[in-house]
Order: sequence, then structure tokens, then C-alpha cells
Amino acid sequence: MAYGEISSSLYYALGITAVYALSLTPVVFLAAGLLFALAAAAYAEGGATIPESGGASAYARRAFNDLVGFVAGWATVLDFVIAISLSALFLPYYLIGALGSNSAPSSREDTVIAIGLVLAVTALRLWRRTGAYGLGVAVAVLDLAVQVSLAALGLVLLFSWHRLSADVTLGTRPDWNALAFAVPIAMIGYTGLEKVSNLAGAAKTPERSVPSSVRSSVFTVVLVYAAVATAAASAFPSHRDPSQPAGYSSGLSTTYLHTPLLGLVHAIGHHTSHGVEVALRVGVGATACAILLMAITTGFSGCARLVEAMGRNRLLPGVFAARSRRTLVAPATIVGMGLLSCGFLSVGALFPGQETLTLASLYSFGILIAFMLTQASIVWLRIVAPDMPRPFMMRGNVSVRGRLIPLTSVVGAVLSFAAWVVALGTHPGARVVGPLWLIAGLAVYAVVRVRAGLPLIERAEAEPEVPEDSVSLERGPIVVPLRRIDAISEEMMATACRLASETGDRVIGVSGIAVDIRHPLDVPLPERDLEVAQVQEMARSLAEEYGVDYESRVGRTRNLGRMVVDAAAESGASMIVVGAPEKRRLARSAQEELFGRTIDFVLRRAPCRVIVTHFPRGAEHEDAVPAR
Repeated sequence: MAYGEISSSLYYALGITAVYALSLTPVVFLAAGLLFALAAAAYAEGGATIPESGGASAYARRAFNDLVGFVAGWATVLDFVIAISLSALFLPYYLIGALGSNSAPSSREDTVIAIGLVLAVTALRLWRRTGAYGLGVAVAVLDLAVQVSLAALGLVLLFSWHRLSADVTLGTRPDWNALAFAVPIAMIGYTGLEKVSNLAGAAKTPERSVPSSVRSSVFTVVLVYAAVATAAASAFPSHRDPSQPAGYSSGLSTTYLHTPLLGLVHAIGHHTSHGVEVALRVGVGATACAILLMAITTGFSGCARLVEAMGRNRLLPGVFAARSRRTLVAPATIVGMGLLSCGFLSVGALFPGQETLTLASLYSFGILIAFMLTQASIVWLRIVAPDMPRPFMMRGNVSVRGRLIPLTSVVGAVLSFAAWVVALGTHPGARVVGPLWLIAGLAVYAVVRVRAGLPLIERAEAEPEVPEDSVSLERGPIVVPLRRIDAISEEMMATACRLASETGDRVIGVSGIAVDIRHPLDVPLPERDLEVAQVQEMARSLAEEYGVDYESRVGRTRNLGRMVVDAAAESGASMIVVGAPEKRRLARSAQEELFGRTIDFVLRRAPCRVIVTHFPRGAEHEDAVPAR
């Protein structure tokens, strides 16, 4: 997922950066990659140390205060909106290119198509949760294979050091102003880091998975970007063109501005057969469409997690923290993201031929603020909270008055600030629209804080989140399936006893002896009979210790789930308590794969509420702990 989120922007960043950097595009990508790598190290430590949604906003809020956290979060919201807009703007071009059509939509038409695509995804997200993470992983793997293949073929067939060096004259081609403009623009090539950090709260082991995913994906992306850009720059040398911002242009920055990777495919096709070119064109075009569409949908998800965290911490109106059962995120966030993306697409359309460059300059404004504040937050937390548990710490630390200061984050924060100043000085969009975006957000923030009676600067603790479907315990027996004496059976029996002690009801322990349909029900099964007798004795002893009544139900059955459901129905049970160990299963559905066939049956047929505890793999083989 990390690679897919970060690498998706290559499909539009290559052409946009080449407008200004020309044949120095690979060098500019490496320079931007250095900033990105420094920031990624800080995100890795922040995600492992503060495994919650919010990314830069969460780190800045914890290190400084709510106002700084809001600025970081609001700048990141702008990045999500721009990334969605650019992905929607470029997707139709790749679709047309994959089909082999030479016609291209006009600037007005591509804006209308992009707005329609954003509205369609918005409607889909409002209708239901997409649940596309499995597909996202598959698309990311395919995308990696395609980009690596293009890089390898391009370098083998097209690379020419003489051609590249002859095409560069520093200060002239490109000039210093264009080169300064290109570095912040190239940051758009590394979108997706915030999406990955926002997934830290969902990771089972964020202290391991977040740093490893960030490190591996960043290293791979930077290398692939540099290789692809080198091959493309070799294939499309620049020529004098006063109408272009850099005074020069190439096929990569004009003809293939909206489909730079298809331009590379076309160049490779000159050195291969027509069939290979067609196969590459269809493969790259289809992969581009898939990864860009995935970037749009995950952009909605990533921003929803960020805005929900901001709403929960009273940085934004509470309506953005109100989850929906259908979408699992706030509908207001989905609608807001869709409208903002359409709005920025419309603003870009006011600059015919410059819409992509305008949106890209706005992106650099937001991402550099997020990178700068993230790295500053990690440094400040090292100073003010040196004893804070840090499952992962980046390398390159120096001891200053007993504090380990990460030099990488210090350097990264300074460089990000310098690049941000350059962006303000050279990008009209960043200089004008960026501050207006921050001012509008700060006005909303001030209203939210004043209405809540909270200070504008100090950090306010979030109110504890209460699940929408939380209910008080109902009266009635509690049914517990018991198979054999192990850690799961004892834990589930103890849970049922604790609940029963609060309601004053009895616990019913159900032990089914499953008999295969090939044998009669009364076939002798001495080992299984002994297991059932032992687990029932354990359950009865545990119930006595908790002071609750216990009822044993033992029988032979063809369907263990049916036996549990029947026991609950006959006794008028208020709850069934079951444990599900994690293990590999052949299943017909995702739920059955997660819980197993018996528990899946219980969940579907139970006449009462069911509590399921999902245990780690191997827990069923652990010895039971003596009851206390």
C-alpha cells in the first residue's frame, strides 16, 4: 500500500517537472527525493511513536499545541484535495492513450471529465464503504512491475550520457529561475506519505510495519523515479521554445505532458517491434488508470481519517468526526472533499494550458508545510519528552545536554523551510492561494474553539469516543461454546462469568462432540469425551470462583454452530461469548475466513448479541492459565 500510494504520482509528476527542469529532471527528482527521504524518516518515527490518525497534524499537536497541529492538518487537507484533482485530471488521458486514440480532450473537456469522475467517486463513497485495500495491494504490485520494467527497458535502449550532458547548460537550459521553480514542483512526485502515516492507527504492530513500509517504499520509489526520468530525458531532448516557462521544451513537456509514461513507451517502441509497443502501451495505460483511480479513492479515505481526528480534537467542526454506519467515515468529509476537488479543478480551468502547473504549485505549498512541521515535531519531542516510549528511532542522532537530537530531522526541517520560501517566491499559486487557504481555515478553527469554550493555542484533550451501538448489559443467560481446555476456552469462560456476575444470571457452557456424517452419532469417541469432561469441569470450577450459577450442555452433533444457536434460543440467552483463533482457512467469505465456519454460522443465526474475541495465531495451543 505504501508503494502504491507514493508511486502513483509519477504518472503526472514526470511531465509537470520536465516543463521546468528539462533534461535535469532526474537530478531534480533526486533532490526532491532527498527532502522526501528525510521527511519519511520522521514520519516513520512519528507513526511508530504516536500510532494514531492525523499524520503531521497529530505529531505537531502532541509536540507543540492545537494551533500548530491545525496548521499542519489543514495544509495536508490541501494536499489531499490537489492529489485527488490531479489524479482525476490525468486519468482520462491515460485511458485514451491506452486505447491507441490520437485524439485528446480540450482543456475544458478534460476538466469536465475530471469533475464527473470526482463526483462519481464521491457518490460511490457515500453509498457504501469501498473496502479496496486488497485490490490496492494487487494494483501496487502491478504498478511496481510496470515502472521497474519501463525503467529497465528505457535505460537499456535509450540512455545516452552524451545526449543528456549536451542538453544541459546550467543557467541557460534550464535557467536558474526555472530550476528553482522545479524543485518544489517535483515534490508532487512524492505524494502519499500522509496516507501511509494515517494508516498507523490501523496497523497491528505499527512499531515494525510503519518504519519498514516507509523505508522500503521510499528507497524504491526514489530509485524508480530517477531511472524512469533518466530514460525519458534521454528520449526527449529539449529545443528552443520561447512560449514555454523555461524558454525550452521537449516532447515530454508538451506532446506527452499529460501522459509522460506513454511517451516513454512510444520512444521505447522505436527500438522494438510494433507488437511490443502495443503491449506496453496497453499495459502502462491500464495500470495508470487503475493506480490513479485507486489514488482518488484512497485520497478520500486518507483525508477522512485526518479530518475525523481533527474534528475529534476540536480543530474542525464536530460534524467531521461523526461516523456513518454505511461509509465508516463522516459523510460531511466525503461531500466536502468532493466539492473542494471540483472547486480546485474549476479554478485550474481558468488558466487554459496551465491548469496542471497551477495545481502542482499549490500542492508544493501544503506538502512542504507538513514535512517541515513533522520534522520539527520529532525534534521538539526528543527535547521536551526524552523518556517518551519510542519503539522506533531514526538514525543519525547526536547527544545535546542529555537529549538525542536527530540531525536528519533538523536538516530536513531547514531544507523544507528553504524550499517552501522558494515556492512562495516563484509560484504565484502558492504565494496567493496558499495563504488564502490557511486564512480561511484559521477562521473556521477560531469559530470552533470559541464555540467550544477552548483556548486557541493550548492542547485540549479529545473527548472519549463512545461507540454508536454501545448498549447496557441485558438480563439473561450467557452461552459459551467450550471445546477443550486451552487459553481461549478459559478466557472466554472468565469473560462470561464476569458479565454474569454483573447481571446476576447464569452461564451455560456448550460442548458439542462433532461427529462426521459418515459415522452414526453414537460412534465411540473416547478421547473427545474426555476433552469435553475436562473442559466442563474447568468451567464449573471457574463459575464457582466467580459466584455465578453454571449449566452444562453436552451432546453429539453434526453442526457445532447449530448446537450453540439452539442452546441460546431455548434458554432465552442475552449473549453468546466466543473466541476465534487466527489461522489459515479455506472459506467462502471474508467473515468465514476470519472467524471460521462455526462462528460464522453463529453470527448469522444467533437470536441474541454475540461477543467475539479474535486471538493471535497459535493461542489455541497454549496451556490454560490457572483460574484466579
